[in-house]
Order: sequence, then C-alpha cells, then structure tokens
Amino acid sequence: MKVKIKDINQGDLLTFKAADGRYKVLLCTSTYKDKSTQNYTFAALTVDEQQKPTKQIVIESGFYGVGNRKEDYFKYSNKELERMWSVHPEVKPYYIGSYGLTIWRKDFMRFQENFEKIGNLEIVNNLDKNGNGSMNASDWNFIRDFFNGEHHRLLLSRGQKLFKIESIIKH
Repeated sequence: MKVKIKDINQGDLLTFKAADGRYKVLLCTSTYKDKSTQNYTFAALTVDEQQKPTKQIVIESGFYGVGNRKEDYFKYSNKELERMWSVHPEVKPYYIGSYGLTIWRKDFMRFQENFEKIGNLEIVNNLDKNGNGSMNASDWNFIRDFFNGEHHRLLLSRGQKLFKIESIIKH
C-alpha cells in the first residue's frame, strides 16, 4: 500500500511508472517552502526498471547535469568537491550541477498518488543551482510521457551529461 506523500525534502527519492510501464525515479535537489507558490526541484535519474527500484539501485544510477562554474556563488565544501572529483575527475576544477525539473506544490498535490517515496539520500546543497537549465514539469501527463524514453535524447541535446549519483552523496 502506498503511503500518501505529505512533504518532500531535499534528497527524497520518488518513483513512478512512466507511460512505458517501467519505473523511473526523481531525486529532489531543492525545495522552496517559505511562501506561497511553493515548489520542488528534481533531477532526472537514469533509473529504468521493470520492478519498483530500491534505494541501492538509485545509488548505482546516474543523473543529468553539467560540469559548471558559477563564480563560486553556490559553493560546495572542499570535502564535497573532492568527492565529486574522485568519482568524476574529468570535471575538475568545475562543479557538478543537475538539470532541474520544477514541480509546483499545488500541481503536485493533484497527481501525487502516482508517486511513491522510496527513501532519502543526503546530497550536496545547491546541486540544481550549479546546473545550467531547467524546465517546468508540473503536469502528470508531461512527466509520464517525458520519461517514456524522450528525456534521454532531449537532455543530451541540451548539453547535459550523465554523472554518477555517488558523486553527490555526502559521507
């Protein structure tokens, strides 16, 4: 039985079935809850499973993003950078940032029953802020259809690369 999602926090892993009938996962990279028009930003992951994925499958997957330097405004700690660069030495001296999928809370509440929270990862702050793009994903039909294989081609055409989840997990 699915548990109703009451709140979403950074690091939450939400799984859902896309139009192809396979499970996909979104990783919450940040939330804005201070005032009205609350929203969540997610990274698109490479998870594509016949059965409901586990947290371990997510850790072994990837996400779409770029190696980017934003004038040190959204900094990572030296420890976080060393972790990123140990997993992805090809991006050094740049920061890894994710491509953002923004979902407004009021919209999410209309289709939340399509998602299931499967865990939480303690990830670096500012992951989406160090990325270089985002899109509004506040429609269930868009999400379901977008993750039917189209997202790989589209995100790669927008200059996004694949990075390992382990590079952004705090230890």
